[in-house]
Amino acid sequence: MIYLLLDCDEYLASEYLASLKAELGDAEMAELNTSELTAQSSAGEILGNAGMMPFLAAKRLIVVRGYLNQLSKRMAASKSTQSAAHQEATQLLNGFAGVPDSADIVFIDSVDKRRHLWKGFTVNASDSKPAFKVAGLAAQIKEKQIALVSLASPEPKALAGWIAQRAKRKEIAIDGQAVRMLADYVGVNLRQLDSELEKLSAYAHQRPIKADDVKMLVSDASESLIWNLTDAIGQRNGRKAMRSLYELRRGDANPFYLLTMIARQYRIMIKVKEAAATVGGNEYDIAKVVKESPYPVKKALQIARKYPVEELLMVMDRLLTADYAMKTGADPDTEIDVLVAELTH
Repeated sequence: MIYLLLDCDEYLASEYLASLKAELGDAEMAELNTSELTAQSSAGEILGNAGMMPFLAAKRLIVVRGYLNQLSKRMAASKSTQSAAHQEATQLLNGFAGVPDSADIVFIDSVDKRRHLWKGFTVNASDSKPAFKVAGLAAQIKEKQIALVSLASPEPKALAGWIAQRAKRKEIAIDGQAVRMLADYVGVNLRQLDSELEKLSAYAHQRPIKADDVKMLVSDASESLIWNLTDAIGQRNGRKAMRSLYELRRGDANPFYLLTMIARQYRIMIKVKEAAATVGGNEYDIAKVVKESPYPVKKALQIARKYPVEELLMVMDRLLTADYAMKTGADPDTEIDVLVAELTH
């Protein structure tokens, strides 16, 4: 069978490949009967590997990464359907019908659906051959010659659901707040999320994972703490701001990192405030416009309401002054303390 994994999530694709390899037998047999090919491969090499007999197993697995995208670009750059690239595409696409049942070919790739490789093409007549049509990937998917497998990363708004389902599959108990916090801290990095679930489960040891566990163990939690600090500054709450600053320092955050992250939050607030005024929408719509993930956009929307744009720009000027002072001899920790005190005054 021929499988096409387009624009797939790296972690989901690796899981899918692992399930196909498991069908080849034990790990040693799977290794002997698996071929890994790259974008520099040829149609002849791919089909040749598929035609080889499996060794002491029912099937062979041929994994091809990036080849289709490379071939599609070569075809687009050529001036004729009689080009070498189109000839190779013809060999590949027509050759799929002859792939034996003893082989699985998995293409992990991306393909421009406006181009010949996807839509198909007609090879112009030559002195020796009449014109003929070549069915593209889309037509072969429709005819079920190729299986199109959808393994895209979940949308940010669906990430909490993915985490909850993954935890259920692993028989890991986790409460809703911890799920949401884990989604916020890690984002759409499924490999890391899976790893964090395992780590948190081992720490919780047969009790449900709580939000405090995520806060303690997940390394990317510092951004949320920075937002706590920024939120406290926006509320002019000096006590809360200093408490957030203490939490960050307890996690060994150095003052230059703190200043950089605070500046980043205020830059996001400026972008989000401008986008909300022009395009409107929720954090997911605005996140696409400003090219940030939904979590910081959501936090920025909440905090930016407390600031006129002019004040946000003044804060950025003050952060620039603090940066200069810290780089020209001022004590960095003291400068951060003074900065937070001024901004919450």
